[in-house]
Amino acid sequence: MSSKTGRRPGESSRRRVSGASRDRVLRTRLLSATAAVSLILVGLLGYGVVEKYWIIPQKPVATVGEYEISLELLQQHTRYRRSQMLNQYISYLDILQYSGDQRNQVQDLLDQIDQELKNPVVLSRSIMDELINMYLILDESSVRNIVLTEDEIEDAIKLFFGYEADTTDISSSTVETAEIISATQTANTQSPTATPYTISAYQENYNTYMDEIQVDTGMSEDTFRSLFASKLRTEKLRGVIGQEQTYPEEEQVHVKHILLSLDNLDEASGVLARALDGEDFDELAMQFSDDESNANVGGDLGWIARGQMVNSFEQVIFASEEGVVSELVATQFGLHIVKIVEREVRSLPSSVVEQRRMFAFNEWLSGMRANTSIDVQDWWEPYAPTNPTLQDMYDKIAESK
Repeated sequence: MSSKTGRRPGESSRRRVSGASRDRVLRTRLLSATAAVSLILVGLLGYGVVEKYWIIPQKPVATVGEYEISLELLQQHTRYRRSQMLNQYISYLDILQYSGDQRNQVQDLLDQIDQELKNPVVLSRSIMDELINMYLILDESSVRNIVLTEDEIEDAIKLFFGYEADTTDISSSTVETAEIISATQTANTQSPTATPYTISAYQENYNTYMDEIQVDTGMSEDTFRSLFASKLRTEKLRGVIGQEQTYPEEEQVHVKHILLSLDNLDEASGVLARALDGEDFDELAMQFSDDESNANVGGDLGWIARGQMVNSFEQVIFASEEGVVSELVATQFGLHIVKIVEREVRSLPSSVVEQRRMFAFNEWLSGMRANTSIDVQDWWEPYAPTNPTLQDMYDKIAESK
């Protein structure tokens, strides 16, 4: 029998159940949607962290043949260079107050460092060039079978820290040293006791330094050690390439000069006239020359080979006959009155040979850079390191006290 409302028995309760079910479904869907959005946000945030701290640092900023230079490597090397430059800056500041007549020169060095630190992209690009050279040298060393041992690298690092095992670590010979001192001292003689630099002290310094550069630069121990490996490898390759060069005897010129300021044209012309008239050149040099390194020996520059002097000076001395050159020679150093003492074909001095070997290596390196596929990008420039700063270094000094 129907109720007065016309509804069948149980219909109202069924509707309530149906409405509750719909509410549960809606809540479930809403929660699912909220969870999905949350997961997307977390995923985006997580990706942002991964991109910032992993993906971007590993992206290549340059390729050198088959090698890649990552942003992380560039940043580590740049921060390490900044750290070195800041230590130099602090040292020059300490020197400045005692520099006296050299104050302007010290200030120029401070200004130069300050300018380089204020241009992080320029500094990073110079480090990039060094890393490119490092990989070119690494590749050539492999071709030429130039090998480095771990002992060589370790010895170089010990030398960097001032530790030389053969001469520094005397801890194992304390008894013998005491006996020698006892045998050679008189009763009234006291000898100062040196503090030995032991292997354990070296290791402690090494570990402390590693901790510091990890904080200051993010550089790992392996990367730090690779700095020394690269330096040793460069020295070995430079020696090999240098030895391949031959340097036969060649014409050289024995030269004397009198140097006067570029602003002192009248006096220089007068001294030149006196030299041409036959006055003693050595006496004139001792009286008038501004070149303090040789004025007291008559302005004697010794034997000059090609490539030792600035071009304007070299052209004159190799083109002139023996005797006083009839014209003043102008260079960036001043006005020169020049005397050709004699000419001779001679063996090159060792300093010139070394200079030419260095030039040969640099020529090889330039050639390799020209003939190797090198791609340097610029997307990384906003990531060029601006730290550590001078304040960072002062804070570290304060903490250590």
